[in-house]
Amino acid sequence: MPVSRRTFLGGGLAAAAVAVTGTPLLAGCASDKKNTAAANAAVKLPTYTKYGQIKPDLPGTDVVLDGFLKYPANPVKAIADAPGDGKPITFMTNIPGAIPPAADKNQFWQELNKRLGSELQISMASNDEYKDKFATRIAGGDLPDILNIPPDTPQIPGLVKSKCMDLTEHLSGDAISKYPFLANIPTEFWKGCVFNGAIYGVPVPRGMSRTSLALYREDLLAAKGIKDPAPKNFQEFFDLAKEMTAAKQNKWAWTRVPMSTIRMMLGIPNVWKEEGGKFTSMYEHEAQEQALEAGRKMVAAGVINPDAFNDKASARKQWFNGGIAAFDYDSFVAWNQYYNDNSAGDAFAVNMLDVPGFDGGEGKPWMGSALNNVTAFSKSSTHSAETLLKVANWMAAPFGTEEYLFRKYGVAGRHYTLQGTDPVPTKVGTVETGIGLQYISDSTLALYWAGKPDVPQKQHAIQEKVAKRLVYDASYGLYSDTASKKQTQLAKTMTDLEGQIVQGKKPVSDWKAAMQNWKSSGGDKMRSEFEQALSDTAGK
Repeated sequence: MPVSRRTFLGGGLAAAAVAVTGTPLLAGCASDKKNTAAANAAVKLPTYTKYGQIKPDLPGTDVVLDGFLKYPANPVKAIADAPGDGKPITFMTNIPGAIPPAADKNQFWQELNKRLGSELQISMASNDEYKDKFATRIAGGDLPDILNIPPDTPQIPGLVKSKCMDLTEHLSGDAISKYPFLANIPTEFWKGCVFNGAIYGVPVPRGMSRTSLALYREDLLAAKGIKDPAPKNFQEFFDLAKEMTAAKQNKWAWTRVPMSTIRMMLGIPNVWKEEGGKFTSMYEHEAQEQALEAGRKMVAAGVINPDAFNDKASARKQWFNGGIAAFDYDSFVAWNQYYNDNSAGDAFAVNMLDVPGFDGGEGKPWMGSALNNVTAFSKSSTHSAETLLKVANWMAAPFGTEEYLFRKYGVAGRHYTLQGTDPVPTKVGTVETGIGLQYISDSTLALYWAGKPDVPQKQHAIQEKVAKRLVYDASYGLYSDTASKKQTQLAKTMTDLEGQIVQGKKPVSDWKAAMQNWKSSGGDKMRSEFEQALSDTAGK
C-alpha cells in the first residue's frame, strides 16, 4: 500500500482523539444525512479561470505541470491591496521541516505580517505530531480561524458542518472570480472540498506533483558508468538494484522496498478501480502475491537498506541525500526538497525512472492523491469569510508573481540572493521561510529549481512520458462513511502484514486470508458505499 502523506497524516487521528478525550474524534457530530452523493454532485463547483499573465518555458497540459527554466525578470505584482483586516488571524498546520524561529525572531514572518495587513499567528507541529495536535484541538473546541484538515480525517462531513463556515455562496460557479488565484486552481481539486451539499473549504492541490515513481541519484549511477537507466522489466530493475548495492561499503540501492513501483509494473489498481459501476480494491488484485514475492526477493538479495523497516521517512531522505542509498520512491515535491536539502555539493543530481511492465512493455503509474489538505475556516472566527478568502487568494498567487517570489523565497539580500533572475535561498532563508504558508492555499506546483534549468527539464520530460498512462483512484470525490472511519486502520493491518511477508517472517500465502478479513471488516462495505455514491451521481 503506498503510504501517501495524506494517509499518514490521517492515520492516527481517531486513535489520538480517543487517547485525548476517551471518545472518537467526532462523537456528537456524526455525518449529517445531507452528506449524500447526490447533494454533493449537485453543487456548482468554482469556475476554473487559468491565470494567463505568465508564460511557461515548458507548457503543461491539464495533467502535465508548467515548467520554467528561470524566474521571470520582472515579477508581476498581482494583488494591489493587503488582504488582512488589521486583526490577528490564527492558523494551525503541520510543517515538513524543522520548526522555524518564532515571529519575534523571524524577519520573514514579520515582513509577511506587514504585507498581509494582519498578524498571522501560526500554531505548527511536525508531520509526525500534527495528527495528535489536531485531534486535541478539535476535541477541546479550541479552533483557529484557519484550519488545515488532512483529507483522511475521520468523518469530515460532520466536522465541517458543526465547526466550519459554509463557503458555497462565495466560491460556487462565477462567484469565485472575486478571488482570481483561487479560480486558477483547476475544478478537479474542488471536488474534495464538497460535503453536506456545500463547499466547506479551499483545496491545497497536489495530483501530478504528488505522483511518485523511482527517484534516483543520477550522479551515483553515472559514477558506475550507468547513464539513462531504463529497465525494461522487473528483472532488469532488480539487476540495476544489485549493481548499485555494496553492503560492505554501507551502500544500498533502495531506501525501502519499492512495493508501489512493483505493483504499478503489474497493473494493480491505485487504491480503488471502477469498471461498469463495480469497484475493486488494490488488495483484491490477482497480482498481489506476485508483487509480494518480488518485494521479498529484493529484501533477500540485500538491495534494501536493512534499517528500512525501523526508521522514519526523514531517515530515508538522509540516506538518499548522503549517498547511502541510490533510489527512493517519492514525488516531484520530494525531488525539489532533495535539492533543498542537498549535502553532496554541486555534483548532486536527481532523476526519475519510468515504470516498465513486469514482464516488458509499459507499467501503469499511479496519479498522486489530489489534495494535500482542505483549508477550512472556523465558524467561531471573528473574521469575515471574505477576509479569510482574500488571505487564501493571496497565498495562491502563482509562480512568476511578486507575491509568489516573496512567499516562497522571502526578502532579497537576507533570504535569497539573485543569480541572474533566479532567487537562490540563503541558509537563513531556508530556516525562516518554512512556516507552512503553502497549507493555507497554494497554486498548482510549477516545475522549477533556482539556477538549475535541467531540473524542470527532466521533470517535464518524465511527466510527458507517463501522463497518458496514469491510473487514478476511482474513489476520489466520493464519500464512504465506512472508509472514513475504518480505512486507515484496515490499511495499516495490510501494510504491517506486507512488511512481515517481504522480510520473510510470514508466507506470501497469508495475504489471501488477510484480504478476506479486510473485506469482512469493512472493505466490502466501503465498496458498496462507493458504488452507491457513484450510482447516485450518475448523470450529474
